Parts: sequence; C-alpha cells; structure tokens
Amino acid sequence: MFALHKGDCEHCFRTFRYTLLHAGFGDFSYAYCDSCGMLATFNYSNSFLVKMPRASATHQVIDPEWEQFIDPCECSGHFRAGASPRCVFCNSTLSAEHAATHIERNTINARGWHWQGNWTDLYCIAMEDPKDPGNLRQVDDPFLARRARTERPHKGIWSQVLSFGR
Repeated sequence: MFALHKGDCEHCFRTFRYTLLHAGFGDFSYAYCDSCGMLATFNYSNSFLVKMPRASATHQVIDPEWEQFIDPCECSGHFRAGASPRCVFCNSTLSAEHAATHIERNTINARGWHWQGNWTDLYCIAMEDPKDPGNLRQVDDPFLARRARTERPHKGIWSQVLSFGR
C-alpha cells in the first residue's frame, strides 16, 4: 500500500501524483530511466543480486557498473545511475530542489525532517501513471539474467524436424 501525494512540474506547471519511497526501509537500491523517468527498484532479497558487482553503497541509486545487467525500460530507454525522474506529462527532468517544496509540505508529520535535495540518496519517488490512475510507473528487479532464465530458448527448424518429441 502506498500514499499518493501531489507535486508540480516546474516546466509545464501541471500537477502529478507520486509516492516517496525510503530505500532503507524497503531494502532496495534504485535507478530511473534516462528516457521516461520510470523507477526501477532492486530488492536486496532477490537472488539475482549476488551475480551483480558489489555495491559501493546500499539503499540509494545503483552503481554505474550495474547498468549492463539491467533490462531496458519498456520505453526503450535505460535505467541509469545518473538519470532523474521526469514529469509524466511533458517528460522534462524534475529538479530535486524544486521538488523539495512539495515533498516537505507533504511530510508534515515528520518534525524536523528535510528532503535530501537530490535523486541519488536514501529517498526516491515513483510517479503515478496518468494512463493508469492508481498505479505507479515502477518496475521491480528488471535483471537481464532473470529474463534469460524464464524465456524458453528458440528451437531451430532442424532441431524440430529431427526431434522425436515436440
């Protein structure tokens, strides 16, 4: 379950909805798509993580060395360590400094808490999909190795012709 809060884009001035995620409480690292800004999370309880290069720091944005092991985004972009979330309407990169206003306003119960002011530390945001209200633009554990294991290998024509059992 997640709570959706309102934020605004400094470029198109439209209001979007998002949820703020704490990577430490969720036990994950994350990356944003460099093309559409979708969030990818990488859970530390996932067995595929043992095949990844050791992270220099946990519970924040991924190390650049992980990028080669990650599936492309559904928009054909790539999840990158240096990418930022993007407005779901105009696709402009969102400023962490501008986001501080609405993020801190929406966390009024946390006395003395201040937004980290960047898209690389402990907190990340997942945007609501305007085409599918109530659902987040987020993907969990998009590892290339998982896809390779779950997809059946394509049989060539000769292996089908010479096979006794199809």
